[in-house]
Amino acid sequence: MLRYVALFLFVLLLQIRFDPSNQQALVKTLNATVVGDATTCSYDALLDDVTSQIRSILSNVSLDSLGVGRPGHCGGLNWTRIAYLNMTDLNQTCPSNWTLVTYPGNSGTTLRACQRKNTGSCDVAYYSVKGKRYTQICGRIVGNVYGQPEAFGTQTGQTIDTVYVDGMDITRGSPRQLVWTFVTATSRMNNLKYLCPCSNKSLNISTTNVPAFVGSNYFCDSGAPPNKTDSSGIHYYNHTLWSGMDCPSQSTCCSFNTPPWFWRVLPNSTTDDIEVRQCANAGPTDENVDAMIIEVYIK
Repeated sequence: MLRYVALFLFVLLLQIRFDPSNQQALVKTLNATVVGDATTCSYDALLDDVTSQIRSILSNVSLDSLGVGRPGHCGGLNWTRIAYLNMTDLNQTCPSNWTLVTYPGNSGTTLRACQRKNTGSCDVAYYSVKGKRYTQICGRIVGNVYGQPEAFGTQTGQTIDTVYVDGMDITRGSPRQLVWTFVTATSRMNNLKYLCPCSNKSLNISTTNVPAFVGSNYFCDSGAPPNKTDSSGIHYYNHTLWSGMDCPSQSTCCSFNTPPWFWRVLPNSTTDDIEVRQCANAGPTDENVDAMIIEVYIK
């Protein structure tokens, strides 16, 4: 009997490792079949001891430790997840510096998200890498927007420690170094003042110049439909920001850096901790970005 249990465990672990799309279901099956059934069978003491050890392993196993990572998005295996937020899970709560917001979704559903609390600020969520050394970082943010965000605005002389963007960013270390910026603009095509920088370059709009410290390490999106402009007081919860979808034909924002996943290779290895920040130069009742899903991986 033990050899069959061991073989079953081995096959399932192989499936988890090489078929990430089934990982959650397979872990549940493994737990129910190997651990659950063992408690009802009249196995001898040795098998009871084995199943007890399996139960202990399952309670501590991390899918990331099996090398699953995000191979389809981040290049290869062996990624370690550092930050994770999924507000579709009712058991999840917002980081302490952010606040929970709810609003009606489609078909009578209620959407949950996390929002900054302060006016003219970058409100920070901190994530420790626990001393793990890494040279690559990968991830995504899923959100939506309220009001009329202004992309990088019209200010000059902005630094990473100022409110240089309406949107979100991911930084590392102290002093801060930028990993990636998630920009929200009033439009991806129409508005000539707060347009996404990745929109039609022939417009040559100086007010959306990208800060030097950002460079090309950003995604930009708008809540408004293609060829439309965001309006004040409207919550665009039907459009997912930085998804790489629904761009106007003249815009390059859906292909620029291939959202929704970013991936950066650092010049040197580091143990820098990670910050995820929500930024805007106006108050939350005027403009805001709601974070629904955050994933950050390192290796």
